[in-house]
Amino acid sequence: MRFNIKSLNYSTILTICLIVLLTILGELSDSFKTLLTSVTGHHWVTKSVLSLIFFVVIYFLISKTVKDWADSNHLIIDAIVVTLLGGAIIFGFYAWHFMH
Repeated sequence: MRFNIKSLNYSTILTICLIVLLTILGELSDSFKTLLTSVTGHHWVTKSVLSLIFFVVIYFLISKTVKDWADSNHLIIDAIVVTLLGGAIIFGFYAWHFMH
């Protein structure tokens, strides 16, 4: 099986955005964090399972429409940038949360 690199990159970028969103929502809403915890016993495990499912579903949906023959080097850079931005957003949120 040959993987569609562009679809993998898009899925990675979208999954990182989902993780950032779930992390911040979980910290802002006790009821949301409780919901996440009730699914698997720990909110981080639920986020991991949701992220994995999301990644696979998005990959297969995107791979049906996006062809892999175009240059995907810029998408790898985009995935790295989104990863760094996501980390910075989470760090900034926790720093802000700690200060207040």
